[in-house]
Amino acid sequence: MVRVVASSVRGPAHALDGVPCQDAWLAVPDSRASLAVVCDGMGSRSRSREGARAATLAARDAWRLWKRSPAGSAEDLVRLLEPAWRLRLRDVPRDEAATTCIVYAEDDHGRAVYAQLGDGLLARRNAHGDVKTHPSKTDGFDLTHALGTPHTLADWSLAIAAPLAQGEILVLATDGVSEDLEPRRLGDLARWAVDELGPLRRPGVALARELRNWPVPHHRDDKTLLVMWKP
Repeated sequence: MVRVVASSVRGPAHALDGVPCQDAWLAVPDSRASLAVVCDGMGSRSRSREGARAATLAARDAWRLWKRSPAGSAEDLVRLLEPAWRLRLRDVPRDEAATTCIVYAEDDHGRAVYAQLGDGLLARRNAHGDVKTHPSKTDGFDLTHALGTPHTLADWSLAIAAPLAQGEILVLATDGVSEDLEPRRLGDLARWAVDELGPLRRPGVALARELRNWPVPHHRDDKTLLVMWKP
């Protein structure tokens, strides 16, 4: 059994301007092969909300094909995801739908892939409490790569890993959350989501309330947090 708690909420800046949340997430928790995706539409692009939603669905499209074969690489998953995103957009201009994309994908053959384009957080807490964060690739100077902006396969941060084991917790977050987190507290955040939110009848609603009442002063950005674990 695999469990998930996740939510996206609109940031105060977007609420003030009447702009909808431009983050999106998708999860497929499955004991054989799970998927988790978090995307952050770029605020400077007029159709980024659609771009983020399309990216989560494109990741699922790519994963469904990719996970069938034991020979699929991390690069293969991304090569499937990018055209799937363009097809999901239909007639929406790609440059107006730019979005970051973070993916955790398991196959049916005992492997998992981390794939990240742009900023945000992908971290994993093992059963002993140790946390490892997957490194992202950015250009610096507050620039980030994204679907819909010029980039290459090399701009994706990719890695092969083992699937989630019992007692492990996966954390994915957009930068509205990740930029305010202290790295040493990541393990506590993961454990809090599992212990405090997991038993609730509507954990996603409770998480959304916590994200709206974010304790960092002057926070403005949309926020998405996805926590997946194997009890």
